[in-house]
Amino acid sequence: MSAHSLRPQEGDPTPPEVGAGAPGFVRARETLSILQPAGATARSTRPNSATARRAPRVLLLTSTLGAGHARAAEAIELAVRNRVPRAQVETLDFWSLADPQVTYGTRQTYLRLVRARPELYDRIYQLDQRTWRQIVESNEAPPPALAEVLALMPDRTERRAQCAAHGRRFPLDRVVFPLLCAALEGRPRGWPRLNKLARIAAVWWAWARLTARLEARLAALQPDAIVITQMNLGALLSSVKKRRNWNSPTLGVLTDFGVHDFWLQPGIDRYCVAHEEIVGLDRDSIDPARIMVSGIPLMPGFRQPPSVHEARAQLQLPAHAAVVLILGGGLGLGVEAAAERLLACSGDLQLVVMAGQNGSAHTSLARLEARYGARLRVLGWTEHMEVPMRAADIIVGKPGGLTVAEALACGRPLVATRSLGGQEGFNVRFLEAHQVGRLVPEHELVQCVESAVKDRDGLARTQDRAMRLGKRDGADRVAELALALAQTHRTGRRTA
Repeated sequence: MSAHSLRPQEGDPTPPEVGAGAPGFVRARETLSILQPAGATARSTRPNSATARRAPRVLLLTSTLGAGHARAAEAIELAVRNRVPRAQVETLDFWSLADPQVTYGTRQTYLRLVRARPELYDRIYQLDQRTWRQIVESNEAPPPALAEVLALMPDRTERRAQCAAHGRRFPLDRVVFPLLCAALEGRPRGWPRLNKLARIAAVWWAWARLTARLEARLAALQPDAIVITQMNLGALLSSVKKRRNWNSPTLGVLTDFGVHDFWLQPGIDRYCVAHEEIVGLDRDSIDPARIMVSGIPLMPGFRQPPSVHEARAQLQLPAHAAVVLILGGGLGLGVEAAAERLLACSGDLQLVVMAGQNGSAHTSLARLEARYGARLRVLGWTEHMEVPMRAADIIVGKPGGLTVAEALACGRPLVATRSLGGQEGFNVRFLEAHQVGRLVPEHELVQCVESAVKDRDGLARTQDRAMRLGKRDGADRVAELALALAQTHRTGRRTA
């Protein structure tokens, strides 16, 4: 395990210099990196000319700003290829549609936001489609929250320095981007106050350029079916379909246990959701016939997770110890503090910690390893996350949608000591409603974990509830529906 790389979790971006330039540590062969050299195109595996006419073409639209969206897309791709090995599958990252300098600025702003200002993140997430239209069209200054977010953005000099090696993909973006920020900030530094018409023009130009770039990718691939794992791409694709009367069937795959209204777009034909009780989809917002409860797409190892005995044997953990798995996402947020609290206050716990890319966390954890010895195991990234999850009795971690779905698939409750709000708020509420986890203040973590592991019968009942809630075949079900939609589309397509 120590030889493995570090694995991110959903909601946590990877700085551009890590992992072949692929944010979210999604491998270059799997997802189009936003920092590829100019002229790079989306990944594609094409069949030879003899089979191209027969093989279905599936386009996966995702975002590497938060690794969960891209990880779900990867799981869907694997499931599609398992069913139809010759399928032509292409994955397109939303951030490949913008210039690297612009994308770097956006990613760094997001990174600073989730690390230092989770309450501000939640305020921005709560802005619905109607509010965004008012921001664009109103003569009033935009909400102060937008100015607070933009204040976190790296300055132009930093953006230039970081992206000098990556070329110019869309150089005009570097001119328009400051104008767009000024339009949204309301009181921009170095720009005159922009009136309503200027704001509309800046936003319209940016949206039109993104739409045109996505349209060009669609025209090149001519997909038989489109699968989306991030809501902004749903809105963008909906614009393309309306503008060009594009009729490829589109499937929206939600990777959290709630729905932001940005998902409710006329260009999305079907939805795959995490659970029957998902928040935000009702008969007033969408026809139930268009919704399939698939579960969040997970990697193949979660279809049949190992037994506790097998998992602990693989990790060389004590067979009968109370084991706690601590996850901090790709940023390793809070793992060292959680580990130190649990080690200091409880002498009976065996801890397994995955610290992501947090260098300072790894340094702190190394000191804790030297102090507490075998009671603490620090692991790197693994393709088989189901192994440490099944080895644990309880999981402490960030309540991202993919992490929650993975924990439930392994029959494990999840305790969170921090939440970004927004989509993570949906996930926490789902855990609490079904009594398979909760959000606790950091100072209550030890008491929460100790009481859970001491009540073995109660913990077993909680684990059983989690296992029954978990859905392990989400990727297969999404792939099956996508291929069925592709077949219907191909059958109805006129041939030359």
